[in-house]
Amino acid sequence: MFVNMGIGLIMPITTLFIHEKLKQSLVVAGYVLMGFSIAMVLGNLLGGFLLDRWRVKGTHYLGGIIVIGSLAIIALYPIWPLYAFIVVFYGLGLGILNSAVNGYIAYLQKKDNAIFTNAYWLANVGMGVSTFLSGILFSIGIRAVFLSSMFLFIITIIMIIFYFKPIEQKRKTKKDSIGKIGRDEKSLVSLGIICLTVIIVWIGYEQWNSNISVLMLSKGISVQKYSFLFTISTLEIIIFQPLMRPLFKSSFKSEKKRVILGVLMFALSYLLILNATTYWRFILGITALSIGDILALTTLPALLNRYANDSNRASIQSVSSTAGSLGRSLGPLMGGYIISQYSYNILFIMIFSAHLILLPLIMSLKKSIGFDGERGK
Repeated sequence: MFVNMGIGLIMPITTLFIHEKLKQSLVVAGYVLMGFSIAMVLGNLLGGFLLDRWRVKGTHYLGGIIVIGSLAIIALYPIWPLYAFIVVFYGLGLGILNSAVNGYIAYLQKKDNAIFTNAYWLANVGMGVSTFLSGILFSIGIRAVFLSSMFLFIITIIMIIFYFKPIEQKRKTKKDSIGKIGRDEKSLVSLGIICLTVIIVWIGYEQWNSNISVLMLSKGISVQKYSFLFTISTLEIIIFQPLMRPLFKSSFKSEKKRVILGVLMFALSYLLILNATTYWRFILGITALSIGDILALTTLPALLNRYANDSNRASIQSVSSTAGSLGRSLGPLMGGYIISQYSYNILFIMIFSAHLILLPLIMSLKKSIGFDGERGK
């Protein structure tokens, strides 16, 4: 939750700060965010690799030190071009820390089946609170934003020092040099399907964060109403996720069913806004998206963890995080191109169709070796 709050405080005002305060163009701001995204992808992969092969707490500390150090420098010297370089460095540390936390959760899931769902719920609470506070802190001053975020990450590292417990990791041997996944082609295919699902879901999801705002403005719907859609979405996730949790058991079959239903709801969200001209249609669309979020995005990490063993849990989670980052990077670019060449309706139909294509692929997922070498149930 605190990691997400740290992200949520800074990212909403990054473009605004670069353009309005540092007097750089929106194109330059876009390049800075691209550099941040690439650095975070590298951090995700590095964090997963280090957690599996180095030290658990050491990996968290490395990411935390880079993040806190970067925020301290930005708070002291929020100037151009230093800001651009430090934001990229911040992305690297954030990727390492985020991947380490997700990897640690993957180990704990063996004892707590609901931990991914609980973590995702709290992450949404954190993001909702921080995005609300971001604008308030920015009006006080940019240093207030960076110092507040730095304070959150300091609390995070303190929690890791005192409350994160050691985990038993099975180190790789020569006999098992590439791990279970390398020996099981079906598992490798299943991992590919899950990562493809993450990419397509986020390509669609990013349309709500970017291109749909332009569509709503062209229909005479205000920026305030567009922003309020995400308040509605966050509230729906916070309220409905705990209510839906008892409806599904912790099993391979149940998790696969949740992802299928979630992908269907994601697909429906784009049909609901075809030819939309009124605000209530977009509310219906974001509601379907929120339900898809609750069903699929909370379940995909747990489903992915069923294809891991104790020598590669964090690495496999980091691959999924990288797939998500790829989808988020491609979404606005692909959406903008399709809209400019064709129309919004063509874009929504294409995204809807892509989600439908995912369904038979997800249905084809096969069980793999479960936790501690047992068959996944």
